[in-house]
Amino acid sequence: MSKADMRQAAIAQEARSMLSDTRYDSWRSAGRRRVLVIASVLAIVTTCIASVTDKPILLLPTLVVSAGCWWMLRKVVRGMADLPDDFIDERIRAVRNEHYLYAYRILCGLLCLVLIAFYMAADARQIQWQPGANHLHALFWGTLLSSAMLPSMLLAWTQREI
Repeated sequence: MSKADMRQAAIAQEARSMLSDTRYDSWRSAGRRRVLVIASVLAIVTTCIASVTDKPILLLPTLVVSAGCWWMLRKVVRGMADLPDDFIDERIRAVRNEHYLYAYRILCGLLCLVLIAFYMAADARQIQWQPGANHLHALFWGTLLSSAMLPSMLLAWTQREI
């Protein structure tokens, strides 16, 4: 068995286990999924605030909470946002692709707003604000966490049944 075949078999096994996992069924109700989405948004915002205020003692716990929210979101939506096309059916693929489209439209819009603010701040004579390294750190963490969590957040928020 080649390395590629072994990798495909491992991905197939992971896909089967994620799609049939019942350990997190108590978190799969619409109400609990929405609470998890709100907690994820708060974790992202708190991480950005910790970066902007340059508080490393606060940044590490917020990153840990954000990672926990990301992990739990993946488990709650059964990895639908992350599984390769070969291992999911057409309905799941269509739902996932639709949510990816919306997720990246939202992310693109948010990034455009932030970049416009940075662009305006480049003319410091009109605005008494100059972006610093802490602002770039907040942009980095916000973009990274949002791009990782947004598809699963949209799936968790909008789907009736997962």
